[in-house]
Amino acid sequence: MTREEIESRLKELSPETPWAHLYEFVPGLFSVTPESEQFYKKATGLNRIGEALLQIAETQVYGHSLEGKRVLDLACGEGRHSVMFAERGAQVMGVEGRKLYVDRAKFAAGAVGQPQIEFIQGDVRKLDPELGVFDVVIFSGILHHLGIDDFDAMVRELGRLTTDMLLIYTHVSSDLSIKRHNLKGPVKTEAGREGYLFREHKDNATDHQKESQVRASLDNTFSFWAKEEVLINSLRSAGFPVILKVMSPHVLGWENASYRPILVAKKAKIEVHQR
Repeated sequence: MTREEIESRLKELSPETPWAHLYEFVPGLFSVTPESEQFYKKATGLNRIGEALLQIAETQVYGHSLEGKRVLDLACGEGRHSVMFAERGAQVMGVEGRKLYVDRAKFAAGAVGQPQIEFIQGDVRKLDPELGVFDVVIFSGILHHLGIDDFDAMVRELGRLTTDMLLIYTHVSSDLSIKRHNLKGPVKTEAGREGYLFREHKDNATDHQKESQVRASLDNTFSFWAKEEVLINSLRSAGFPVILKVMSPHVLGWENASYRPILVAKKAKIEVHQR
């Protein structure tokens, strides 16, 4: 695309709603600029998380290469992480609940030379089983936006979807996060998993208001932040025998990282050596 084509298309993608992901479409033309300080800071942070996930994936994925791997990016937003993995040769599918983000992801991927990425609109809690299974599943920044009634089934679904490696970036409940984010609880899921509740929307928020809050949940008024050990035990129960916590690289600083972990959950892989 030419610069003029990109600028024209950007005007059609709800420019009044700031972008969440940082792209440089052509030299000097960005999705978010430093003038939008709050959104630029968040967007650069998400880019750093994506870069960390990519680095981790390439060291931990079976065969140590993403080339040809089937990757699922759940709640992919505007697709920046999907693009990063596609640039390493992965076959990427992104699922996102908000139509605006899907439209932006498709546009952005094409603008930066990765039009083959498949982006679909869908609720990560209600995935079509016919999507199949994936070598790598990215679950970044979404688990802590799901409700208490979604947690148990979602973790089980992540186990079903993943054949090799699950990458999770999420928030968990801790003494610091409970105080800093005014979490309510403790509460337990139906399966007895303990955590706390975070308010996403006002009690009387309309569906339209919830939809327009693009950095909040799709519909649940409260989200569930599991305790870290609870999340790890849940992943083990879902079929991940090896779970690693990433201490470095971490882009959020030591204090923030204490309740915003990056976890790598691995399935058992057995290599067969022929004699």
